[in-house]
Amino acid sequence: MRYIKRIAGYLLLTAILSISMGTVTGCQKSSPKTGDAIVTFQLTPSSDGVDAFMDLLGAYDSGYTSDTCFNVTPEDIQKKYGFNIFKFDSSCNSFLLYENQVYPLGIGFGGLGATSFAVADLNGDGSVELYFTYSWGSGLHRSQAGYFDTASNEMTDLDFINYDKDSVLAVDNGQTLCLYDGECDVASFVDIKISAGDKIASILCESGKITAAKTAGQAD
Repeated sequence: MRYIKRIAGYLLLTAILSISMGTVTGCQKSSPKTGDAIVTFQLTPSSDGVDAFMDLLGAYDSGYTSDTCFNVTPEDIQKKYGFNIFKFDSSCNSFLLYENQVYPLGIGFGGLGATSFAVADLNGDGSVELYFTYSWGSGLHRSQAGYFDTASNEMTDLDFINYDKDSVLAVDNGQTLCLYDGECDVASFVDIKISAGDKIASILCESGKITAAKTAGQAD
């Protein structure tokens, strides 16, 4: 009888250990992936891939006598994500080349066109989005923001307008992608460095929708 009790005790202990190991190795939640940090970047002009892009773009007339196209994407962004952003130096018209398809990036008329960028997967679907700011408007200058979703290959404008100012994308406290008032140092329309001033909005994903939530105290 004592032997039977020992066997039963051993079997019970083995079962408990098996359950415990299963919990540790197979049932616990995975930790957040490293390397999923938000990446921000600004205009970095070069002639890389411009001829091939112009062939894809086809007939193009900006209305300017001289309007030279530049690839304004940092090389590491091109290699890691497959994004190539092109911008014209007079019209400020900006385009994204992604998987051999061309997509307009905002509006350039009367403003600076595309100015700053970020790569992130804010909706957590496993596919990154390319976020961008742009400014335009000859009568009333305004800065806006949008994003390109690589999951659907769709371009979306955020419900955000910063009147009479430019804006820049930056990360707040290393966690949240935000929009800030931008202080621009313009060497040319394809070579613009922007520093962040006051925070004006946070870009968030709520109930599956990506939005720009204004910072408290900001006017509508």
